[in-house]
Amino acid sequence: MQTIQSFLYKNGLWLLLLTAFTSCTLAGLDMQENWDFKPHTADPHTNKTCWDFMLDRNQPGQDSIFDLMLKGIAYAGIDQSEYTKTSRTFILLHRDAILRLDNSGVVTNDCYFGRYLVPDRDAQGNPIPGVMRPARSWEEYPKATVKNFLLYLIIEGEHNFGSISVENDTVKTLLPLGADTANPESIMVMKVVNDRDSKMKLNDFLNSVRVTTVRTGGLLNTNGPAHVVDRVVEFGVKP
Repeated sequence: MQTIQSFLYKNGLWLLLLTAFTSCTLAGLDMQENWDFKPHTADPHTNKTCWDFMLDRNQPGQDSIFDLMLKGIAYAGIDQSEYTKTSRTFILLHRDAILRLDNSGVVTNDCYFGRYLVPDRDAQGNPIPGVMRPARSWEEYPKATVKNFLLYLIIEGEHNFGSISVENDTVKTLLPLGADTANPESIMVMKVVNDRDSKMKLNDFLNSVRVTTVRTGGLLNTNGPAHVVDRVVEFGVKP
């Protein structure tokens, strides 16, 4: 009896080890193979202007990540040529950067509509004193406000991973000087984090009111690079 139990134990253990090894192989986890892994980098070239790239990523029923940004551009009256001119860098707004809901369906305060509240109104359309709520559309803001925000997201010169340092680089935007009292010089601060992920961050400086991490960076349009964010971009210093 002892011999049989010993045989079953030894062979059962071997079977478990063999099964585990086979499972790892089937799952693509061959021993040592991961050390020779060579990552494949997708081609960042869009082969089109920034404007055409946004239009191509705004197909009803298929892909509409830039639909709210395009609506904002139209409402603000910004000419599309601003997105076809060369020697520029474009910060593009994923729809979540403009309107984002949490799991309960509540608008978050890290998107534009949730960050910049508007007066609530009664059934007759009159503002309710002291009651604010998230916006439901760009039209609830003054056109000049929306225009200045979007112009702030167009940067002079080309700034990409190869040129942005791990220290903060200060760049100029198309926001008119003095238009924003919190940012009278109309600047943005860019940096690439020095780690394995090499994330790009916007306005990551001491006492910044908001640091925005780029969701997708380094898109190479024919007229300049673009970086996509899914949170609002804001410049300011905490009091």
